[in-house]
Amino acid sequence: MSASSSKSGSAISGEEVHLRILATSDLHMHITGHDYYHDRPSPSLGLSRTASLIAQARKEVPGALLFDNGDFLQGTPMGDLMAYEPDKIECSHPMTAAMGVLGYDAVALGNHEFDYGFDLLDKALAKARFPALAANLRRKNPPDHAADIRPWILLRRKLPDASGQLREVTIGVIGLLPPQVMRWSAAVLGGVAEVRCMLETAAREVPAMRAAGADVVIALAHSGLSGKPVSRGMENAILPLARIDGIDALVAGHLHLRFPGPDYSGLPGVDAEGGTVHGKPVVMPGYGGSHLGVIDLTLSPQATGMKIVSSHSELRQISVYGANGPEPRVKESPEILRTTAKAHDATLAYIRRPVGRTSERLQTYFSFAAPCPVIGLINAAQVAYVAEQLGEPSFPILSAAAPFKAGGPAGPQNYTDVAPGDITLKGAADMYPFPNTLRVLQVSGAMLRDWLERSASAYLQIGPPGTPAQNLLNPSFPGYDFDVLSGVTWQVDISQPARYAADGTPLGAGSGRVRNLCHAGQPVRDRDRFIVATNSYRLGGVGLFAPLEAMQVVLDDRLISRDILIRYISEQGALRNCAEPNWSFSPLGGQRAIMRTGPAAPTDSAQLAPYSPRWLGLDAQGFALIELTL
Repeated sequence: MSASSSKSGSAISGEEVHLRILATSDLHMHITGHDYYHDRPSPSLGLSRTASLIAQARKEVPGALLFDNGDFLQGTPMGDLMAYEPDKIECSHPMTAAMGVLGYDAVALGNHEFDYGFDLLDKALAKARFPALAANLRRKNPPDHAADIRPWILLRRKLPDASGQLREVTIGVIGLLPPQVMRWSAAVLGGVAEVRCMLETAAREVPAMRAAGADVVIALAHSGLSGKPVSRGMENAILPLARIDGIDALVAGHLHLRFPGPDYSGLPGVDAEGGTVHGKPVVMPGYGGSHLGVIDLTLSPQATGMKIVSSHSELRQISVYGANGPEPRVKESPEILRTTAKAHDATLAYIRRPVGRTSERLQTYFSFAAPCPVIGLINAAQVAYVAEQLGEPSFPILSAAAPFKAGGPAGPQNYTDVAPGDITLKGAADMYPFPNTLRVLQVSGAMLRDWLERSASAYLQIGPPGTPAQNLLNPSFPGYDFDVLSGVTWQVDISQPARYAADGTPLGAGSGRVRNLCHAGQPVRDRDRFIVATNSYRLGGVGLFAPLEAMQVVLDDRLISRDILIRYISEQGALRNCAEPNWSFSPLGGQRAIMRTGPAAPTDSAQLAPYSPRWLGLDAQGFALIELTL
């Protein structure tokens, strides 16, 4: 349980009432505690375990409200099955069914709700027992069967004061999602919807909610915390949202981090331990049901409505990390398991279908230290497909891919690991878990270098030889932004400062970190031209790479990237030597650096051999520590 504190510390007394807000976010179709990518139980994931925390929190305080903050329809093979082969499951959508069982009062839509299109979203919400909220979304000429997506709602509750007298409180709840989804899901939203600035929308709608009678306003904002300057249409807008007069509490998300907690220590205006932003209570409850957010408000009746006299924010965790890995703190809800049993069984049959074979272990444990077989395989598949589609293009074909599962906030189990032998559908989904579509761009040599400089900001700057061993990786850098490009070679000099911050903000010109960038043995010049296969998510500017959306698109057939990978795997026979030897660190004279990776990483891997690895055991979060000599 995270540390937290109250806004004023005053106790409930007299006419004061206690309002409790419970929140999940970024569930990403983790309904049960089963890891479908590795086909094994997972104590650290699943709404079925969060359900036990919800039940406990409700027993403590009468009249608690329960919300979800978005990104609940996509993220596991169960979500893919519901989208692509719904006839395999003779039931309503399992996620909204499970939420109905738990009695959610409302859900906000996140950006990933649109990954499979409006048809899937409409069907998933058709039988929902709760309203869906998105104030800054507007559909153009929606069909008659379109889901009822509202900007905000008013909930009226009678809550007991200290003497037991019931007092009516009207709670306004607004949903907001990042407008960048218009780029990320352009194929779905283009021409049929628009998503406006969260800040402008909230500034307009919150006064309307107050005028309609809201005593308390809660913002379900599928957005993160960021210290960037305030700008129109910003993606991670919790700090400026908290400054809007009339918003009393916020549920954050999108970045899969935790708040309150150390993830945002030192950010101006943020009390990371107490759980407030500009003095207002905020929770960001992790990923996959790992945490339940709890906000407690003490309200005092006034002539003009209710006044908040104190607040308290905390996170409650479904698991702890023990000597043998994640250990559950609570049991799974039998009712959730019964409700989604058909979907679970169908998903297991779906993921166990073989699609090919591999002679080598396909894993991402060392993707930040050496060429990675999973990235190499994805890039090879994309290059083969583009070459087939374009014939003999005028420029060399390259490909960009990242390790989608490489630790990070999702924890030490969050790595791709496909054993030698049959590759099943779950293995392909483990390597490429998102329903991105292929995009192919024409880029310059200068753009190519800048692209790699962005990836190179994954590392902290390493001091000169003789200084104590330092951590290698910047913990704020998202692993899915670490693009590696096939068809070129280069070195990364991490003795130099990064040209980009972890969130993609330029830090200045400098000399950069990318050295000896070559194609076919020749130095890449700024004016050179290349064709690069990437994905729809990256084309939307995610990660703040140089503006890819401004580059010339030479192929846009909207084919699912994972389908390209599966087709390639099925045609290759037994895969071997998938890692392309395309990059390495520049030598640093024997300086040492410490890298975190998953505890199941192979200790005898040839990937790390050039760096004389020394295994140091596990850290407090359960990651394995390896000392590398550079």
